[in-house]
Amino acid sequence: MESRDVTPETARHHLEALDADGAAVSGSTGAPFWYVLLQSCCISGFVLSFGLGPWESAGFALSAVALVLLGMLRPLITGTRADPWAYPASVRVALTFIGCAALAVGIGMVVSKSGGSMALLFAAALLTFAATLVLGLRMERALVRSIHGQP
Repeated sequence: MESRDVTPETARHHLEALDADGAAVSGSTGAPFWYVLLQSCCISGFVLSFGLGPWESAGFALSAVALVLLGMLRPLITGTRADPWAYPASVRVALTFIGCAALAVGIGMVVSKSGGSMALLFAAALLTFAATLVLGLRMERALVRSIHGQP
């Protein structure tokens, strides 16, 4: 469909407006820092639950419920239904994130069940917290960049 009223200048103006809208939308789709921080706390809390003795299952349940609740509240927190799992760049980071979290849970389980010290369990939880925080922030940044159309 051609229009005789469109000049190169008006086309450029419209494209710049669309680019600005894309930047504004992509900036609001990423979860805030505190969200990723709470997510990391839930996952490291799950690792620490191995050392709770008789309260172990309660620690697992609380950590898991809090993590699921955060996931359910994400659309309300970000104000969008943007899904990090819909973009290849954020999925690559997410798979690394899941691998690190699974490895940390495995280490926590081995340390606690083999009679290892609580210091090793705390170190595993701290490492889990740091890794999931960094990777969670990278995943959010990859989501924002994907929505904005940047590589």
